[in-house]
Amino acid sequence: MDPLMLLFLLIAGRTGADSVSTVGWVTVQRGGSVTIPCFYDERYKAHVKSWCKGSYWKPCTPLVHTDSRQEGNVSIRDDPDQRVFTVTMNNLTAGDSGWYSCFVNISGASDVGDRVYLSVTEGVSTLRQVSVQRGGTVTIPCFYDVGYKTHMKYWCRGNKSDSCTPIVDTDSPQEGKVSVRDNPDQRVFTVTINNLTAGDSDKYWCRVKISGGSDVEGRVNLSVTDGPPGLSVDKQEVTGLEGDSVSVLCRYGNNRHRMWCKIGGSCASERSGSLDGRPVLIRDDRVNRVFSVTVRGLERKDTGWYWCDNGYLQIPVDITVKQGGDNEKLSSLVQLVLYVGLGLLVLLLVIIIITWKVWDKHKKNVAGGQNVGRTARKDGRSFGRSDLRRCMKTLFRSWVLTSQLHKVSSCGRFFFAEGDSSRLNPDPEYAVIDRTGISEGDPPGQTSMEPGADVTYSSIVLPEVSSGCSSHCPAVNPASDVVYSSVTLKHREGAATEALLYMWGAAAQDERDTQILQ
Repeated sequence: MDPLMLLFLLIAGRTGADSVSTVGWVTVQRGGSVTIPCFYDERYKAHVKSWCKGSYWKPCTPLVHTDSRQEGNVSIRDDPDQRVFTVTMNNLTAGDSGWYSCFVNISGASDVGDRVYLSVTEGVSTLRQVSVQRGGTVTIPCFYDVGYKTHMKYWCRGNKSDSCTPIVDTDSPQEGKVSVRDNPDQRVFTVTINNLTAGDSDKYWCRVKISGGSDVEGRVNLSVTDGPPGLSVDKQEVTGLEGDSVSVLCRYGNNRHRMWCKIGGSCASERSGSLDGRPVLIRDDRVNRVFSVTVRGLERKDTGWYWCDNGYLQIPVDITVKQGGDNEKLSSLVQLVLYVGLGLLVLLLVIIIITWKVWDKHKKNVAGGQNVGRTARKDGRSFGRSDLRRCMKTLFRSWVLTSQLHKVSSCGRFFFAEGDSSRLNPDPEYAVIDRTGISEGDPPGQTSMEPGADVTYSSIVLPEVSSGCSSHCPAVNPASDVVYSSVTLKHREGAATEALLYMWGAAAQDERDTQILQ
């Protein structure tokens, strides 16, 4: 067994150690500061408390005591309500490393107290003693000075640093079940060992390679147990959001005082209520041997490595604080508003495009409706409603079914220009003129009809067409096989007010047909 461990266990068994307790070991980088808590029983509230370098049961000169609260870079402060006094040491150097004691002065009797080992490192620091159950996994942090950000870091095994065996380094970060990862921003590299066995128990070294000089290092003792270790946590990595809280459960196996510490900072216990000015709630369940740590109102500066301490063993915990909480909710709300706004903009654009298409189609339909009955002439002018009226007059003056019918046929052609006859009347009423209902010599609009009939029907076949037509309808001699049919005369309000000529067909169209429009 390690001589230091044996000595610590002997000290822990003393009555004084039960009355006054503190952390077992603290590591701080050179130039840093540390605050160490010392807890005492209710009966010692009014007593003078002291801090000295060395072992309290041996004669040692107090560096500072509650009757003289400041001495150089060391100060002391007593809080009787919480039954704890704290010692703060600033601007630490390598010469400050060693054993220290916090104790209560007992008049006429032996002082009671406890001791802590302070390690001030030149370049690399880590934990002192870690215990893990067989088959488990552990991650150990190794901290280094800012000047070593770009240096190679490595992990080696052995009793002495100068003869240890390198296992893995940041240039080759994986070797079997051991891996290493460097985080220059936080100036820490972490070593993870999986599937631990009893054979992994040993002394290990966190080292930084120094070209042309001695490597800097920090030592940690790793023990692998068959049963539950003396100190453990459920998770070594915990993540929280700004403004929220995180909790860590530390399980212990002895009845010494439990504390929660921040690496490179201070420690807090169930009585403290804060750690480095940050609120922390610690509850110790002595029946189940679990103490829970809750850090509330998380801030980004709370990110870092902490450890649970039972007076001898430490187990590290990495807390990461991410931007979130109220800020994340606000960010999510902003994103939702942006998405909804973008969706509405797209919808509005689609509506505008559809409306424009419908309006454009409507204008074309209106323009097309205004051109019903129009067709192009060879002189470049269009047939219009005046042309329709002239042809209608010609129709009635030509006396249907007479030799003048070619005038009707030529005027009727204007309904068939460019095959657009279907646009004249989308819902036509068909009629065929009955020749028996027409008397020669009847004036237009006074054609005799069968009683009760609104229309007169006829089918017309032209064997020949005589010449002679008005100036609006020039004569033409159509082919003998041309059949004209379906002439409609519709009477409204008792009079022939409108005549629509529909579906004048031609079986053949040649150069003579084109002369109709000249």
